[in-house]
Amino acid sequence: MRPIQTILLLAILLHACGPMRQIQKVESQIPVLGSIGKQQSKLFKKDFQKMGEPILAAPITVSIQSVPLTSGMLAKYKKYREKQGLEPLVVQNDTTKSVMPHYFELTITDAVGFTTQLNHPDNQAVKDYLQEDTDLVLLSKISFKANAEVSERIQSSDYFYLNTDAKGSLSLVAGDNFTIKMSDLEVFDFETAKFCWKKDKRGRLEIGHILMDGNTCPGTTEANPKKLVRTPDYLKL
Repeated sequence: MRPIQTILLLAILLHACGPMRQIQKVESQIPVLGSIGKQQSKLFKKDFQKMGEPILAAPITVSIQSVPLTSGMLAKYKKYREKQGLEPLVVQNDTTKSVMPHYFELTITDAVGFTTQLNHPDNQAVKDYLQEDTDLVLLSKISFKANAEVSERIQSSDYFYLNTDAKGSLSLVAGDNFTIKMSDLEVFDFETAKFCWKKDKRGRLEIGHILMDGNTCPGTTEANPKKLVRTPDYLKL
């Protein structure tokens, strides 16, 4: 009987870890906008640990803006280069002749569309995993520098979107169908968004809102989905 009990125990464990295995089954562990993971913050430092990616059945619109490199963002970029073992960045005192005057901010702009995609049946495993671990967040914005070729492509494109490529991984695509590789970007800062939950018309849990601004969940939505499935006190008697 002992071998049978061991097999049954392994089967139970594998079933319980199913959502986690599926969410982690991605081609690359480089964080892409739209990735799901955990943010780890320490004094003057924050990191994003990618856990997986959703499947996008339809493209999601994103925006890329060229932003002046302020002293605060410059300090973050210098720290990034130091961490990557790159040569120290030299910036001239004359700000009009700064070597790195601008950087790019890439942001998810279609939060409603992204919410719809997360609730799609293709992402049931992802949704199950999000319910199990409420510390998981969405990588909603990244700040980066790019080489001359990629920068030119970005500046010459009118729109950008995220999609799931043939390998099952999230990809950033410019309007002329040019795929921007994350490995070509120097991502030195990021922002994350939390999930708010609600019940659909059938009483099933679904994501009701992506909290981009960091405030509390609106209306009747809850950050912790377990609050929506609590047994009423009168039924506990």
